[in-house]
Amino acid sequence: MGFYYATERKRFEREWDKLRKDYEAAGMSQEAIQLLYEFDLECFRSQRTYEIHTQALPSEYINGEKIENSVLLRKFASSTISFDEADFSGRYAWVDTIENQRLVCALRQLSIEDLELLTFLVIEEHTQRELAEKLGCTQEAVSKRFIRIKKFLK
Repeated sequence: MGFYYATERKRFEREWDKLRKDYEAAGMSQEAIQLLYEFDLECFRSQRTYEIHTQALPSEYINGEKIENSVLLRKFASSTISFDEADFSGRYAWVDTIENQRLVCALRQLSIEDLELLTFLVIEEHTQRELAEKLGCTQEAVSKRFIRIKKFLK
């Protein structure tokens, strides 16, 4: 979805008009209110920059037909991979498809539980909340495990 600057800026200013009144009523100084406004405005601008420079890669197939003329797919062809799951034996065979040997060695050192977490989150693209429900723990616990794995793999 696009980022319509004028519309979003008007919405931002309307919200800030309300916030400014609330902050004044709470007894904040004009200088403090202005600093908060400037910080939020910088965050707003940063989000705008992100939205302008980010777009999703299109699916390689639309309605069963392969797209050959996608500029984005051609530009990022080296960072895409496709494979048939039937060619691999076992749930964690995706590890063997990785070309970086250091990463493969590190992944092989992980426990089955950690490989399962990675498979569920990264390969199958489930959410941390879904995994937490499956494991019977909190989303925060899953997030901490995922952060620990990422640190280990770095």
